[in-house]
Amino acid sequence: MDLAYELFDLVRTLDRAADRVLRTQGLSWNRYLALVVLSEHEGLTVRMLAGAIGISEPSTSNLVRKLVDAGFIDNSAPAGAGNVRHLTVTPTGIVKKNVCSKLLGDSLDDNAIRIGIDPGELAGTIRRLHDEVRAPAASAAEGAHR
Repeated sequence: MDLAYELFDLVRTLDRAADRVLRTQGLSWNRYLALVVLSEHEGLTVRMLAGAIGISEPSTSNLVRKLVDAGFIDNSAPAGAGNVRHLTVTPTGIVKKNVCSKLLGDSLDDNAIRIGIDPGELAGTIRRLHDEVRAPAASAAEGAHR
């Protein structure tokens, strides 16, 4: 088995499953993710949101426009900010995010438990691997000094 392929395929499968669930609520994965990020970090700009969710600025602008049109976020320029616009989630957006989060639920945790894997332990392992992949040079230098 190839770890990289298996992880890629798992993420793709999870993304598709989440998209199917979110479509019932009129959202895509990226729109849902934007609501989650903005509910935790109010006042981000489109550029900052694009970086946080990992899509281009033009795609994020289109996503923001759709969320504004749906009444889920506000896109406004605070006094003294010039042309810089800041994004905030509306109360309607918070409700939508909460409904979607509940629908997505803990199904992956349930899948892991069914096959005898502790979800917390697996999450910790994945986090350590992710940290290692994101910072290979720092980790290699650290290993050389041991």
